[in-house]
Amino acid sequence: MPRHATVLPVACAVAALWSCAAFAAPESPEKEACRQQEQADGKGDLAAKATCVVKSLFQRRIRRRAGDEPVEMTVGSPPMESEDTETPGDGNWEVNLGMGADWSRDGHRIEFPTADFNYGHGDRWQFSLELPYVFARESAGSGMPALRANGVGDATVGVKWRFYDNEDRGVSLALAPQWRLHTPGANEDVSEGRAFVLPLALVSEFEHYSVTANAGLEFAGGERRSFASVGAGRRLSDSTAVMAEIAGTDLNASDERRVALDIGLRRKLGETRSLSAAFGRDISAGGGAALENHFTLNYQMLFGDSP
Repeated sequence: MPRHATVLPVACAVAALWSCAAFAAPESPEKEACRQQEQADGKGDLAAKATCVVKSLFQRRIRRRAGDEPVEMTVGSPPMESEDTETPGDGNWEVNLGMGADWSRDGHRIEFPTADFNYGHGDRWQFSLELPYVFARESAGSGMPALRANGVGDATVGVKWRFYDNEDRGVSLALAPQWRLHTPGANEDVSEGRAFVLPLALVSEFEHYSVTANAGLEFAGGERRSFASVGAGRRLSDSTAVMAEIAGTDLNASDERRVALDIGLRRKLGETRSLSAAFGRDISAGGGAALENHFTLNYQMLFGDSP
């Protein structure tokens, strides 16, 4: 018998058992409120209950910060490369302290410490400022001493606007323009140059996992480069979440294109504190460039009233 001919009946049986169990289980206050709302919208009892079962399985939006609620599982920066759609909430602060490192056979770039401050204005706006201290080393060629430099790195200022937010479906979209600027008086040897970055972020959240996707453009040195990423996160427990993403940069420049695979872990330490880390490696690099490794470690603190 073909494999799909066996899998399909089994899948149907599992789905039927799951649905029966959901209908037979006692209603939680949340499900009861959902059923009453659906009935108020004109659905019969059976149709209302079926609708609420579907919502609980596939459309439950989770965006919570209180201490008795689970860890955030959405793929986002930090520690991942992808930008998420979350904002701290009106009058709240999100502060990230951490480090980042990129290294290959050609050298390394370590940013430590990195301070990232985010302030929420209203429910959908965020203003941010990031400033790192950089240690850089670059190979100068065979028989030549490596070039070394350290000092305060470029400052990044940004704004995030979550312009679409469908609570029922768990789908949100945000624009997060960022400007990378040379810090006055800082060491030019660690500067990456001025740039304007414009990402569009999409997040779709379900009960047990979430999906994040980014696409955007970077304008620097008179050139325009495209980037994109996609990732997924899942809770392992109420205090631990695992994340994974594939991120590509310089996608429209074949000689400089890079694609990396990143794996991350987030651990909730308390009501307003969390620790996260991510490790990644390039799986593709254009122009024969060396594949790079990536590591990020971040400690996050939240200040203000819970959103």
